[in-house]
Amino acid sequence: MMSFVRCKPAFLAFAGLFAVYSVFWYLNNPRLLVLLTIAISLIIILALGSVFASEKDCLKNEWVFLALLISFLIIFCLIFPPFTAPDEGHHYFSTYWLVDSLPFNAHVTKDGAFLVRDIDYALYNSRQPGDAINSASFDSAIDGFSLFGNGQLIPFSEFSFSVGSENVTAKLGSIIGLQIGLFFGLGAYPAFYMGRIGSALFFCFCAFQAYRIAPKGKSVIVFVSLLPMTLHLAASYSYDSGIIAYSLLLFACLMRGYFGEQRSIGNREIIIYLIISVLLAPCKVIYSGLILLGLFVPLSQFLDEKTGRFSKFLLIFCVVVSVLALRLASMSSLVSQPSDSSRGHEAGQLYSLGDILLHPKNSFLVLCRTFDSLGDFYWETTLGYSLGWLQENLRFPAFYMIPYLFFGFICCLDSSDEPSFLAAPVSFLFIFAFLLAALGSIASMWLAWTFNYENVIQGVQGRYFLPALPALLFGLRTRLFRFNSSSISVVTLGVCAMNCLYLIRFISVASCL
Repeated sequence: MMSFVRCKPAFLAFAGLFAVYSVFWYLNNPRLLVLLTIAISLIIILALGSVFASEKDCLKNEWVFLALLISFLIIFCLIFPPFTAPDEGHHYFSTYWLVDSLPFNAHVTKDGAFLVRDIDYALYNSRQPGDAINSASFDSAIDGFSLFGNGQLIPFSEFSFSVGSENVTAKLGSIIGLQIGLFFGLGAYPAFYMGRIGSALFFCFCAFQAYRIAPKGKSVIVFVSLLPMTLHLAASYSYDSGIIAYSLLLFACLMRGYFGEQRSIGNREIIIYLIISVLLAPCKVIYSGLILLGLFVPLSQFLDEKTGRFSKFLLIFCVVVSVLALRLASMSSLVSQPSDSSRGHEAGQLYSLGDILLHPKNSFLVLCRTFDSLGDFYWETTLGYSLGWLQENLRFPAFYMIPYLFFGFICCLDSSDEPSFLAAPVSFLFIFAFLLAALGSIASMWLAWTFNYENVIQGVQGRYFLPALPALLFGLRTRLFRFNSSSISVVTLGVCAMNCLYLIRFISVASCL
């Protein structure tokens, strides 16, 4: 209760702001959907306030984190109409193809086509032009919702997929969810949302386990897990959901390795880390640097130093084998692509590796122009200022992202509940792993999405940096500034409050377009 008394002016100020803010956005678009979003946001804020008033340390409880994560993920699952997340049409049918490929389904034909229900195909064809989010897309979801549907199976071949290109291990949640929806004969909308919910629950399980495992860095896990962009991806068919989930588990295991008790890493911990590494490495090779941070865990942390040395060699072997087994074909095609390629409806000659290496001056200029032109876009889209399919009229003002930056900054500070720091060389390695992932994603889009006459690299989005963000935040931790409060509690409270404000504005604008 004392914590509430001390913070009473701040709570009263926020209550006034929330009331004015909610009234404005409801008057901007007086729909029941907006009112419902305001009511749900108010419930979340009141629940957070009551927990904080009773004892602010309660916000550090793992079950509070789980409840908040589930609440926001379910909201993000339902608040976005079908096929409005990044590349969701592709990822939806990729998941459908994987479900059809299961032995007890066997709905994939010899010519590469696979069978889908006609009602699911009709749902895909009924999406808004450009996969836009607007009032019509919300009305269609409400009017077309039917719990059960008797669809006929029809062949589908608009997309082609392969195991090596679809990051199967990162789509386990959506595969299970969609399979359940199809098994019970749900209608097109419920079956679609079952896949989203499966993805969200899988992410939720991984993030919750990461929070439980990590002895330090919990504020980083909370911050990254509850960012709008993370929630948007986790509550969609995107394989980014699984990749971010695995990266959080990996980060938690690293925290346990560096900050756990001495001689606390046994065979069980080693096996868990190897499994996570094998699941993550083939998804995106650029994140392998995060995995290899495990090589620098001190041998004094292992129950047996000989086992520790062997496990590090085994880690390198597992990463190399898993990447070669599943990603070699796609990596080689990236390097040796044909000169004439297409990008959406555009055709032209993409940059090749030779273009980049043989013309260093031009490559340097292209890279610098890219950071100058798109640097702000990268950090803003990492946080979530542009959800949906990069829809211009749904982009948030940049000042909405400043509080998220502030809470991210708190994660980098010495605090009363997380006074833990890596040794300087290891901190550098954590930051370097982030830079490797960021530059790797930029290089991949340079080769795969940028025509050789363009002077700015195209296609890079901030969401590609999210799996490596925990390593950056913890690598930047400094003793130069101290946060004299609980960083976990403040980050949890602040990010959730901002998310509520975010959702109200988003639904008010999106549902009146």
